Amino acid sequence: MNKKVLSDAALCFLLCSLIGVVTVFSADARQGAKEGTELCEEVIIPSLLPVLIICNTVVNSRLSRAFELIFGGIFKKVFNLPKECASAVILGLIGGYPSGALLTLSLYERGVINSRLAKRIMKFNFCGGCAFIITAVGSVTYGSIKTGAVFYAFCVLSSLTLAFLTRFTESENAVSKNLSFPALSDAFCLSVENTVKSLALMCAYIVLFSVVSGIANPPEYITPVLEITNGVCSERLLPPEYAVFFLSFGGLCVHIQLFGILKKMKVNYFDFLVGRFACSVLSFLYYKLYSLIFPESDAVFSNITSPVHTFSSGGLTLSTVMIIGCAVLIFDIENRKIKLHS
Repeated sequence: MNKKVLSDAALCFLLCSLIGVVTVFSADARQGAKEGTELCEEVIIPSLLPVLIICNTVVNSRLSRAFELIFGGIFKKVFNLPKECASAVILGLIGGYPSGALLTLSLYERGVINSRLAKRIMKFNFCGGCAFIITAVGSVTYGSIKTGAVFYAFCVLSSLTLAFLTRFTESENAVSKNLSFPALSDAFCLSVENTVKSLALMCAYIVLFSVVSGIANPPEYITPVLEITNGVCSERLLPPEYAVFFLSFGGLCVHIQLFGILKKMKVNYFDFLVGRFACSVLSFLYYKLYSLIFPESDAVFSNITSPVHTFSSGGLTLSTVMIIGCAVLIFDIENRKIKLHS
């Protein structure tokens, strides 16, 4: 029996075991699914649906020319990016986690960028949207629109910093000169269709991760690594520098949603992950610098944040198994991608 058969058999056994776990702990699973569904209904869909529809409509229509005229020169000189990328990057950082990847894919499929440039753009065109961070995280969770605006500013700043630092790795930007745009009505209809599909997929992953979290009950400090919305928008508020760090990272739940998009652009997940860690560290450092310049900000946060819990042996063990399982799944998918492309 070869290794592939053994690997498939082990994976099948694991998935069947998960069915048994969900059945045994059905009450916890139902509660997790309920919380995940409420999160999608109250936070994700209201904050992302209209923004994503508008962003996709602009990028896929002649309206994107306005971004090229205003920001094209800056993108070429500062970031060494084609002017045609301006709308996708700017609206990607405004719209939120899935939009940056979707808009980059749109550029790739239209021949505006090649796979090499798509790999570079995906290192930084990934950010929590302004509606999500300012409204859901800042106003609702932390009780301050200003707090959300500060979080969002540092997430965007870290992405733009990485865009500037990676400009030296790109010598040429091959762009198709025969670009065509659909009619505005067609671009709008296509945008609505793609947005609904993307949000449906995103909500499905959130509910699934909520079910797993409800059963496994991982420590709260592990949750942001797994699923960013539950991790940041929870009753126990994260210290602000860690909230910014995880908002830039995005969480494995969001990462897994992008596997299909990355595959279409022939972008390796590891390259994307390197960009996530780089932006997360930059966001963390930016906030620490901000707190040194404006120390009163820490005094305000100290009244609303609670101490970080210490490790518990049971929670740590279970959470470690979950993270290892996610890592195994990711590398298994990446290995299959490599074999398909070779």
